[in-house]
Amino acid sequence: MDPDSPEPKFTLKLMVHKQQKRVIFAEADSNFVDTLFSIMTFPMASILRLLLKLPNPKTNQIGCLINLYQSLCDLPMSFMSSEEKKWALLNPRTILLEDICRKLKVNIDDGKPTEYFICQDFYCSRVSGAGAPLSNCDLARCSHCGKRMNVKVEFEDSTSGGDGDNENRSFDIGPDQILLLLQGALSSKNPMTWMLFPGSNHTPSVSAFRQEPELKTAETSRNLMLKVTIQKSTSKFLFAEAHCDFVAFLIEILQIPLSSLIGKLLKGVSVFQSLKLLFSSISDLTVGEYMKSHELKNTLLQPDSVLCNPKSTYCYSYFKDGSFHAHLTLSKTRKDRDFEVFSNCLFKDSREGRYLKESAKFMLTDDLIITPLSSFSSTSMLGKLKVPLNDVEVHDVSISVQEVLGILDASSRSSCALSKSIVKKIIETKN
Repeated sequence: MDPDSPEPKFTLKLMVHKQQKRVIFAEADSNFVDTLFSIMTFPMASILRLLLKLPNPKTNQIGCLINLYQSLCDLPMSFMSSEEKKWALLNPRTILLEDICRKLKVNIDDGKPTEYFICQDFYCSRVSGAGAPLSNCDLARCSHCGKRMNVKVEFEDSTSGGDGDNENRSFDIGPDQILLLLQGALSSKNPMTWMLFPGSNHTPSVSAFRQEPELKTAETSRNLMLKVTIQKSTSKFLFAEAHCDFVAFLIEILQIPLSSLIGKLLKGVSVFQSLKLLFSSISDLTVGEYMKSHELKNTLLQPDSVLCNPKSTYCYSYFKDGSFHAHLTLSKTRKDRDFEVFSNCLFKDSREGRYLKESAKFMLTDDLIITPLSSFSSTSMLGKLKVPLNDVEVHDVSISVQEVLGILDASSRSSCALSKSIVKKIIETKN
């Protein structure tokens, strides 16, 4: 979009309670609802990245999740298996983001459109029968020669793809207001009021349930280990030490689209009440009258977190003006250029394989700040907390995947994500 052009906006008609500073209801057109529904396809990592743009990104309800994402951003490359893997974790995409969200009147996603890259050695894209390695990350390494895949290629084809206390108000909605609405949906039961009256008091988005989230994956039996340090005199959680598998599981959850997180992993017990209601609204809308197609409705409810892999795509390379050139193409139509070659593209998914180095160890605080573990980390943390060495206990705790999801759930409604479940488990084991 032209930076000098006016920012696209919606106009909402709101019924507002003046004294209570509360939105009663709103009337909106399909453009606003389209943008609202698109939020459900965003991976949590993308949502947290966008919320960091706000003046006050941390609220009491989502501060732990912000900390988890920021810890991933700050994690030194020496603890990652590759630059490519860190890029993939920080830049998760969904098919809907690529195909539809960019066409919305107001699109809050500030990520770049997907780009594709081949090896800097053009011969790797021209090896007969081997296929041309293709990646959406310019930090990826070629599977043929190991060199950086940083040569950008584009598609050559054009086919790619009113009571006394109430009043009516009109309210202009742009990207900044949508972000406030999203923050409110994560932090409050009244996200519209949160957006319109940012300085007023809000009811936290915390439901009264105490049921454990229901895991809907095949990893239910998997267990992870934590070394937990608590204060002996008070049974207070101080910090935990973890191997790479525990931390990797936490940050991998951030790659899951919001709709899948609410509808599958935390089905029926998500504390994001406003978003759970939005998910239910999408489920209840009938196709034909409100939704354009069953395919679109299913994509909103079960968004594919896999980045678009250009199917039936060829890398077309040829010699011109003293050098080789390459394009992506959907057909093998020859153009009578010198040394032209069509190679099947072998898409390299940056998310495959291990994200963190197997030897990596980490320290976790109660509010999910994750830092690399060193030989001085424990002593330094105890000094910071002013807890003497003779007043600590160390426990090895086995955490099921189900309990890790409980930690994630707690992180969305408390600044004590780890202690609420882990300390209770330690005390029960001791007794």
